[in-house]
Amino acid sequence: MKIIDNIHLVGSGQAGCMISYKSDSHVYLVESSAGHILIDAGVGLEVGRIIEIIEQDGLDPRHVKHLFLTHSHADHAGGAAELKKRLSLTVYIGKPEAHLLRESDLMDQGLDIAIEDGIYPSDYRFFNCDPDVEINDGDSFSIGEWTIRAIHTPGHSKGAMCYLFSGKGRTILFSGDVVVHSGKLMFLNCEGSVMADMRKSMPKLGGLGVREFYPGHGCWVCDCGQEHIDKAIEALRHLGPPPNAF
Repeated sequence: MKIIDNIHLVGSGQAGCMISYKSDSHVYLVESSAGHILIDAGVGLEVGRIIEIIEQDGLDPRHVKHLFLTHSHADHAGGAAELKKRLSLTVYIGKPEAHLLRESDLMDQGLDIAIEDGIYPSDYRFFNCDPDVEINDGDSFSIGEWTIRAIHTPGHSKGAMCYLFSGKGRTILFSGDVVVHSGKLMFLNCEGSVMADMRKSMPKLGGLGVREFYPGHGCWVCDCGQEHIDKAIEALRHLGPPPNAF
């Protein structure tokens, strides 16, 4: 589903825009002359459906060459291994969570609890993937007409990365689960999800002049994206728990 010039939603299990497996995060595709770029990979149970959607949008899946993972939680990273196998992708992930993508099992990151809660099927197993590039905070990549800067923003998970795309006169942020529409903050009752870490890291997203804002769940916006981010930063400045956390 094309959202705006060069940006497509090619996977999502969210009610209202469910186009792939029900547990998938949003999976975005950014068109690039040097190989199209995926942001996140879904849970890995209907990877063929994601490829079909790419084709339905008039794009050749063989031109998809890069996969940037915002973090290693199953709904975002479980499809990485199969996408890499089918499309010969280069897989990028934040260095603090590279080992989880490579070796994670049910006990890591609360996946066992998520299965008990019915978020994933009872027989689900995480599909491990060997990443090609382990990203550090501030790393920058030039892919075609885009410059991509990685911003390490722990809080939702230890290795959470936001990706700031600049090019074509646009400033775009893919935030994964760090912050979503209306400045809401996402925390989990599991290892790695720490409010104090988010309080320290969120100010990195201030003053970026983000126009287009694409989170891993919920609504996205094609204008005034920085306003949503700034609400989250402000909420974390106070002593009490942020009222917009969930």
